[in-house]
Amino acid sequence: MKIMKTETIINFEKLVSQEKSGWLEKAKWRQDNQAWLEKSALIALKVLRALSDQGSNQRKLADKMEVSAQYINKIVKGSENLSLETISKLEMALGIQLIEVVGFSSFVSYEIPESVQPEIIVSSEIMNILLENKFYSGDNKLNSGEYESFVKAA
Repeated sequence: MKIMKTETIINFEKLVSQEKSGWLEKAKWRQDNQAWLEKSALIALKVLRALSDQGSNQRKLADKMEVSAQYINKIVKGSENLSLETISKLEMALGIQLIEVVGFSSFVSYEIPESVQPEIIVSSEIMNILLENKFYSGDNKLNSGEYESFVKAA
């Protein structure tokens, strides 16, 4: 008895590729590289957030770093194995810190435009302490520089 193929099965077979997809190898690669891929994804999020906060875009960042827009696109996809050199260039171009070496203290001063510095809203109790110690004189919002002065002295 000969079994006839239905039209659905014939159409399905047309869609099925004879080439192997390589999904198993890709999954193994992702598993083997999970540690740095997670860090790369976190860096990508920080870069995207900084671009958004600064009203900038990937093209402008590429120009600042003197790299291609395609390379920046790879970075913000979170799957690029970044070198320390590239991370440092990103930090300088964006004026942010992306990584920190634990146990090593170095103060790197980046010029961050006033327009993108975070405002820190403090309670009236803390504001009184700031005023008494001459850390601040103004409304109840601190820019990051004023806050850092207060924290260093505390």
